[in-house]
Amino acid sequence: MSSKQPVTVNKIGGKNMSQLDQVGNLVNVLKDRGESISLVVSAFTGVTNALIGAMDELNQVDYSESDIDRAFESANSLHSVIIGKFFNGNFSEQAKTIQQQKYEKLKQSLMTHKKVSRTLMPVDGSFKIRDQVIGFGEKMSGHFLKLYLEQEGHETHFFDDVACEENGFGDGPISNRRLHAAMQKGILEAFKTAQDTRAELIRIFGGHVSNTPRGIVTDVGRSYTDTTAVNTALAFQKIGTRPADTRFWKDVPGVLTANPDDLDPDKNKPKIHGDVSIEEALEMAAAGSQIMQIDALSLAQQYRMDLSLVDIREPKKNGGTNFSNAKIETKHAFKSIISNPHVDTLTITIPEMANRKGFGAKIMGILSDHDLSMDGFFTEGTSVTFSIPLPPDESERDEHRNRIREAMKELHDITVLDERYQASDLSWTKDSLACVSVVGNELANKPGVLSEISGVLGTYGINIKSISHGESQRRIMVLIDKNNRKKAIQLLHSIFVDGDSNVIQDYTSRRLERLQHLTSTFKA
Repeated sequence: MSSKQPVTVNKIGGKNMSQLDQVGNLVNVLKDRGESISLVVSAFTGVTNALIGAMDELNQVDYSESDIDRAFESANSLHSVIIGKFFNGNFSEQAKTIQQQKYEKLKQSLMTHKKVSRTLMPVDGSFKIRDQVIGFGEKMSGHFLKLYLEQEGHETHFFDDVACEENGFGDGPISNRRLHAAMQKGILEAFKTAQDTRAELIRIFGGHVSNTPRGIVTDVGRSYTDTTAVNTALAFQKIGTRPADTRFWKDVPGVLTANPDDLDPDKNKPKIHGDVSIEEALEMAAAGSQIMQIDALSLAQQYRMDLSLVDIREPKKNGGTNFSNAKIETKHAFKSIISNPHVDTLTITIPEMANRKGFGAKIMGILSDHDLSMDGFFTEGTSVTFSIPLPPDESERDEHRNRIREAMKELHDITVLDERYQASDLSWTKDSLACVSVVGNELANKPGVLSEISGVLGTYGINIKSISHGESQRRIMVLIDKNNRKKAIQLLHSIFVDGDSNVIQDYTSRRLERLQHLTSTFKA
C-alpha cells in the first residue's frame, strides 16, 4: 500500500448498513480525503435477530428443507428489501443471484448437519453450524456492499470467510487474549491471500470471524463487529501499516451527557464530549451504554490505541468523540449519566457469612460457571446481593434468566472450605429494577458528589435499593425502581449538566425540608 494514502479502519453498524446510499456517501467523502479505506460491516438491521429466531425455531426439530425456508423467511425478506431499494438493472440480478447462492449453501449445510441448538445456549456438536448461520448475516451485507459500491463506480475487495486458525487455541480455557490473537491471525491470513494490494482498493471485512470455540456471538457477544474492527486495525499493524484512525460510524454525534431518549427535550440539553478516556468508556459500556462493545475498548486499552466515534450523517464534519488512553478530566461533576433498564438481582442470606471466609468467591464461581456476569456486589454481613445486567434484546434476556435459574439450584446449598451451608433466604428480583450510573474521572476530585447525587434522588422520593462507588472513583452506580429511571436521569441532568436554576432552587428547598424532618425525629 502507498504510504501517501493513510489507512483507516471504518466500522459500519447494521442500522447504517441498511442505508447503503449513506455508506456510499461516506466512502466518497473518505476517498476525497485521500484515504486507503477498510470497512468492517455488520449484518443489515434486524437480520441477526432474524437468524437467531430461525435457530430457535429449528432447535430440536427433525427439520426438512421447507422447515428451513420457513424459519429463514424473515432474514431472506430483509435481504430482498435491500435489493429492491438499492440495486438497478444487471446489479439487481447479480444481487439476487448472490442471495440465492449463499442461502442455498447455508441450507445444504443445515440439511447435512441436522443438529441445531438455540444460539445463546450452545450444546456440543452444534457450534460450527450455529456460527455459520450467524455469519450468514455479515456475509450477505459484505457482498451487497461490495456490489453496491461497484455499481457506484468504486473498486472493491470483500474478504469472505475470514476465520481463526482451526487448531489455534490449544488446550485449556480460552482467554480473551488468546481468542483475539487467533482472530487477528485469521485476518492476517486473509491479507496474505489477497492478490490486489493497491491502496485505492476499498477493502470490506464482515464483522463475523468464524472458527471461534463456541461461536463469536457467545465468545465475544453481540456488537462483536466493534471488536472485529479493532482486531482488523491490529492486524494492519502486524503487517507494518498502522492505521491513521479506527472509526466507529453511527448516527449519533458522539458521547453525550445522557441518552436523549431518556431526557425531557423541553428541559434537558445533552452536551457532547470531544474526548473521553478508554477507562471511562469501559465504565460506560459496563453500565449499559450501547455506544461501543466492551471487548473492543479492552483491546484498545491493551494496545494503547485511540478510537473515534463519528456521526455518519455528517461525515464531512470533524466532530464526534475521541477515545484515548490519556486521563481525560473536565471542570464538570462527571461526564455522562448511563442507565440499564434491564437489571436482575440475586440476594443470598447465610447467617454464617458474618464470620466465615470464602463465601463470596464460592458464590461468584457458581455464577461464572453459568456464564453470568455481575455488575454490582453489595454485602451486608449475613447476606450478599449481586446485580446481573441483562441485554436489551428480549430473547437474550430469556436465555440469561435460564442461566440464573440453573445457578439458583446450586446456590441453595453450597460447600465452603469443606463445610456445607444452606441459604436461609435466596431471592431473585426481576423486571422491577434499573441501574443508573454517573461516570467520569472527575468524580475522584469532587468530595461530596456522592452525597449530592443520592440527595437529589432521595429528595424527590426515589429510593436507592443499593449503591456502589469503587475506590477508583470513576463510577457511582445506584439500583432504583425501574419506573423512576427516567425521572432520576432527568433530575440529575437538570441539576448537574443543565444547571437549571428553577430545578436547583426547588431541590434546595425540598432538601432543607427533608433534612429538618429527619433531624427532628429524636427531638422531644
